[in-house]
Amino acid sequence: MRKAMGNLHVATLLSFNFWLLIVQFQLCHTQKIYSNTSCIERERKALLKFRESLIDESHHLSSWCGENCCSWEGIGCSKSNGHVVKLDLHNQFPFDPSRYFYDVIYANSYSTTCLGGEISPSLLELEHLQYLDLSMNNFSGIPIPTFLGSLRNLRYLDLSSAGFEGMVPDDLGNLSRLKYLHLGDTPQGWSFGSDFTLTAKDLWWIAKLSSLESLDLSGVQIVNKGDWLHAVNMLPSLLSLTLAGCDLKTIPPVSHINFTSLTSLDLKGNGFSSPIPLWFSNMTSLMNLHLEGNYFFGPIPDSLLQLTSLTLLHLSSNSFRTSLPDSLCNLSSLAYVDLSFNHFQGSLPVCLGKLSSLTILHVHSNEFSGTIPTSLGQLTKLQRLRLADNPFTGMLSDFHFANLRELKILDISSTLLSWNVSSMWIPPFQLQYIHMGSTKLGPPFPSWLQTQREVNTLIMSNASISDTIPDWFEKVYSQIHYLDLSTNNITGKPPVFKEINTFDRLIIFYSNKFEGSLVSFPPNAVAFDASRNLLTGNIPPLDGNSEIPLILRYLHLNDNQLTGSIPDCICNIQSLFTLDLSNNQLTGRVPLCLGKLQQLKTLNLRNNSLSGHIPNSLGYMEPLVYLLLSKNKFHGELPWKMQNMKNLQVLDLGENGLSGILPAWICNGLSNLRILRLQSNNLEGNISMQFCHLKDLQVLNLAHNKLEGKIPTCFGNLSAMVSTESDITPFAFYLTRHPQKLSNFMKGRELEYSTNLPYLRSLELSGNNLVGEVPEELMDLVGLQSLTLSNNHLSGRIPDKIGNLKQLESLDLSRNELSGSIPLSLSTIDTLSYLNLSFNNLSGRIPTGNQLQTLNDPSSFEGNSGLCGKPLLKTCPDDKSPDGNKSSGRHEAGEESYFSWFFAGIGPGFAVGFSAVCGILTFKKSWRYAYFQFMENVYNRLWLAIALKTSKLQRKFSRCI
Repeated sequence: MRKAMGNLHVATLLSFNFWLLIVQFQLCHTQKIYSNTSCIERERKALLKFRESLIDESHHLSSWCGENCCSWEGIGCSKSNGHVVKLDLHNQFPFDPSRYFYDVIYANSYSTTCLGGEISPSLLELEHLQYLDLSMNNFSGIPIPTFLGSLRNLRYLDLSSAGFEGMVPDDLGNLSRLKYLHLGDTPQGWSFGSDFTLTAKDLWWIAKLSSLESLDLSGVQIVNKGDWLHAVNMLPSLLSLTLAGCDLKTIPPVSHINFTSLTSLDLKGNGFSSPIPLWFSNMTSLMNLHLEGNYFFGPIPDSLLQLTSLTLLHLSSNSFRTSLPDSLCNLSSLAYVDLSFNHFQGSLPVCLGKLSSLTILHVHSNEFSGTIPTSLGQLTKLQRLRLADNPFTGMLSDFHFANLRELKILDISSTLLSWNVSSMWIPPFQLQYIHMGSTKLGPPFPSWLQTQREVNTLIMSNASISDTIPDWFEKVYSQIHYLDLSTNNITGKPPVFKEINTFDRLIIFYSNKFEGSLVSFPPNAVAFDASRNLLTGNIPPLDGNSEIPLILRYLHLNDNQLTGSIPDCICNIQSLFTLDLSNNQLTGRVPLCLGKLQQLKTLNLRNNSLSGHIPNSLGYMEPLVYLLLSKNKFHGELPWKMQNMKNLQVLDLGENGLSGILPAWICNGLSNLRILRLQSNNLEGNISMQFCHLKDLQVLNLAHNKLEGKIPTCFGNLSAMVSTESDITPFAFYLTRHPQKLSNFMKGRELEYSTNLPYLRSLELSGNNLVGEVPEELMDLVGLQSLTLSNNHLSGRIPDKIGNLKQLESLDLSRNELSGSIPLSLSTIDTLSYLNLSFNNLSGRIPTGNQLQTLNDPSSFEGNSGLCGKPLLKTCPDDKSPDGNKSSGRHEAGEESYFSWFFAGIGPGFAVGFSAVCGILTFKKSWRYAYFQFMENVYNRLWLAIALKTSKLQRKFSRCI
């Protein structure tokens, strides 16, 4: 939901300020506040006592001295009686949420200007106080004082975004004269979550505030929320209602509403899941409507389209799946329309061009289709136009922009739109933000861009441009803040922007065909990405004669053809978070001074020709998370200082010439490791049982070394390999623009992983001198996707429980000394797509069924003289004989088995049936009588028949005698 709140809502702020001015106007003219009035001594002492309870790091209250408290900052007194009627101590430092959460310097500056501490009850001495504003401060989680409910003359109370926590006191309902009550959090941003949360038992306490005109409870969590609307409905004077982020969930039904004078309604972020209520049509004075960040669905109701005073309509981030009605254009006062992040379908209404007051139109991230109506070009006041992430088709011509003189923001990215404007076209606007990524903008570089002199953000990634950078580009865009030309076919030399003097710039050129050498880095850049090009030559020098980008944080030059060594002066960029020079042709040694880069999170030098020892100084980079040095020519032992890198999660030193004993300190010092790749080196010794302590280890690759001994049985304790995919929390990529890539030998070949790297779980120990049996404990690693133990001296049987590895995709146990039969449980692994058991001493029939039916490559089983059955040509002894008949032995065995099962089944069946009959005869008297009567009749008839037959035979025999 946060993504829908990237822009400040202009109309909302204007409305907010309007009502604030009304309240202040009323206060000023009812009490005539003047600062030159002498204050009352009792109230002066109360204010000083109040100040003593506060923490004022910025000395905001330094003027609170002298006898006349009415002249103190933030204090207002009544001219008629000298009483203090106003206490305004809100933090005047401009709050920018986009900077507060990501700019440490700004956040610290803001925090020091905040008042804190406690709220002294001495305020009760200010009996005539009408105005109290403590907003935008930080009281560090103290509760709202209940005694504030005793300040009966209060008309204005603002405690918003001031760091209060706990239950909102019901005593505030005693402030019957209150017109303005704001307790909400972060009015300008989407995240209401400062570190402190206010809670309200319910909202019935506000029902007593009959004079209330403006209510803001943003982010206040309401416990008994079922009657919230009925409580609000008892405020007939209400003009502005903000209940954003209160997690209300449902809108209770009401027969009528009393707040028909409401001009601003903000219910965003409450999880409502219903159509928009019909009673909205009764708010005929409504100007601003915020419903974003919910789950509203259905069509836009006629009740909403009757609000002819509406100037702001914000419906983003809901579940609307419908087309836009033409009747939307009847809201002729609309200035701000945001329908983004829904599922709106169909075409944009042509009549939108009639909304002459429209300044902001956001319809991005929907399912709109068709062409863009040229009528949008008639919106003379339009400042922001966002059409991105929709399957729009057709051409954009100069008619679409004919009268957009005020346009500042244009976003048509991720559409199917093409441009059809003359190379001589001069737009009527001066844009500040341009996003045309993933559109058909090229092949030529857009010439109309040279007319845009105010652009600070230009994104043209994946825009089908096949051209060179024009000569005018660097000069016109010397003030650019964010430039992204990635994923095109731009040729020639990349721009350098030597004349740029703006700070915190991001220059992104990756995945093009830039060639030649880099002369220098763009000055004052925080990110420079020229990766995946055809750049040659050395890395530009960073000596005292060049512009050193000391604020550079992200430097990506990977996947080029750079040569030479890594210059020592790169160590001067101590602000670096990411340094990626991988996949080049760099030579020489790693500079010892890299250990000075104390903020570095990612160091990627893989796939070069770097040589020498891995410097011990890298161990000083304790914040490092990724260290990727594979596919180079490093030799010597692993530097022991590396055990100091406590935050390391990925260590890739594979495919070098490293030697010495496999160190156990890896397990003790690098306890957060998730990926460890040391394959294809010359490491020796046993695999220490200390490796079993790496609970987060997902990938362990020690293949192709000279390791000896047995596989530790405690490997079954590697809990990250036990987890299934849904159990794993992906590790961060630290804003590296594109995720780091790692190769892993799997399914018989080397595969490259990037975005799916966090989910990989693999154990690779092939190509060593390991002995002993395959530990039964490995079968507990049920999350494993790849198990490779080939080319060792392992003996014994394949564990019968191998079928437990239900996630296994690749299993390679080839070229060992394994014996016995292949476990039948192997056929139960449905995910298995690669199997190699060749060149062992296995025997017996190869299991069939399920996934094994598809693994029909005979080479997977060759070199096992005792194996038989498909896919091998060798038949098993109990298969068909040469004459095509099954052997009599097997036939007899089959018959014996058949009769065994037959009698095994008939015996229990007879017992169950006999027991059932006996039970019925025991407990059912009528059945028992009937049964024995029947048996007696049968007996008598049988006896009579036998007697007659016997008598007849006797007579016959007597005649014969």
